[in-house]
Amino acid sequence: MIPELPNTLFSNGRSVLSKFGYVHFEDGQGRDDWAEMWEHLRGDFPLPLETVPGFNDLEATVQEAARQYMKVRLLADHYLDDCERLHVRIFNGSIETDLVEDYAVARDRYEHSVEEFGETREAVQKLLSKLAA
Repeated sequence: MIPELPNTLFSNGRSVLSKFGYVHFEDGQGRDDWAEMWEHLRGDFPLPLETVPGFNDLEATVQEAARQYMKVRLLADHYLDDCERLHVRIFNGSIETDLVEDYAVARDRYEHSVEEFGETREAVQKLLSKLAA
């Protein structure tokens, strides 16, 4: 269950990530439905959609790069959820130095994962562009 949040900061983050297939996870949950997740991401490349193959039709090297791209996206989901949980604890009156520091570390991990998501997207785009040429 997604926690009730004190402001729209995280619901906006989830809204942006939902474009890429964001799913809220409970502790220990994960997913490996690569073909389904890829469908959310195929339109994210500045190429005609018909030139971006489905996941199962990608060449092995492109498929591995796409899988890495999706793994980074999944990490972003988890890191956003971590940030939410810590933010709610702080908002509920637990403003403690250690808790605030944990939130800052979680936020940094999330921001780094978003940057890495962009970097892995560029790597996949280069491979797809070579195939389309």
